[in-house]
Amino acid sequence: MKDERGFKEVIHSIKGAEKDKDKFCRAARIERQPISDARLVTLLNYAVGTLAMIMGFAALYMIINFMGTAGR
Repeated sequence: MKDERGFKEVIHSIKGAEKDKDKFCRAARIERQPISDARLVTLLNYAVGTLAMIMGFAALYMIINFMGTAGR
């Protein structure tokens, strides 16, 4: 499926979305702040650690499972 919009239309819609986000934040009386580097690093470390644990458990399960079926 090909997108028929032109480059300028896409840029215009992105800028419109940014303005809408700013309006929403002002209405909610909150400030838009970028994520801090420390928080981003913590979040990514948590995600990578969780993924590593899941993959480790899957590998351990496969090793134990194949060891049990090796004599058949």
